[in-house]
Amino acid sequence: MNFIYKTTDTIFDSIKPYIKNKSEDDLEIAKYGLNLFLMELYKLPIFLGLAYFLGMLKYSILSYLLFGFIRGKAHGIHMKNGKLCLFYSCISFFSLIYISRLLSLTISIKLCISTFILYILYKYAPADTEQRPLLNALTRKKKKISSILVGIIYIILSLVCTTQTISNIFLFVMLLECIAIHPITYKIFDRRYKNYEDFE
Repeated sequence: MNFIYKTTDTIFDSIKPYIKNKSEDDLEIAKYGLNLFLMELYKLPIFLGLAYFLGMLKYSILSYLLFGFIRGKAHGIHMKNGKLCLFYSCISFFSLIYISRLLSLTISIKLCISTFILYILYKYAPADTEQRPLLNALTRKKKKISSILVGIIYIILSLVCTTQTISNIFLFVMLLECIAIHPITYKIFDRRYKNYEDFE
């Protein structure tokens, strides 16, 4: 992980002179996004290879993209090393897809799950990391609003989608993100929560 953070800093420092017109908020968001991209890049071939072997490739790609988008807004926990991250990512995504295929949820249940998701996003998003604390209060506010808006869009798509598996994936991807930003998850994996408070 440290190698990836250093690579992010090196790349960002090299392009920073060319983006002088951007605000500190925009720069912070861009840097975090670049960091996430690099972290996912080396895991992707292994993840997709396993997904293909398990016959879940199409749904795995969809889940991966949906999760990546909401995670770009709400952020969340990172494991202490890449191997752990890959292990838990595979377990989480493949379980999510299996359950999505299995369960047939009523509208009432979906609405209950959706209400819970929006509450967790409102309460805990965005959740930063020790290596990348979200120091700017305005950035945190923007990301919270963005997280909730993406959550609402996913919920609407889940409710209107007629394909059971895809409909469930929209909801379960958000549940996975809710787990990733919850303080209990940080506590279980011995990671610091609200890291920006150390700089206030």
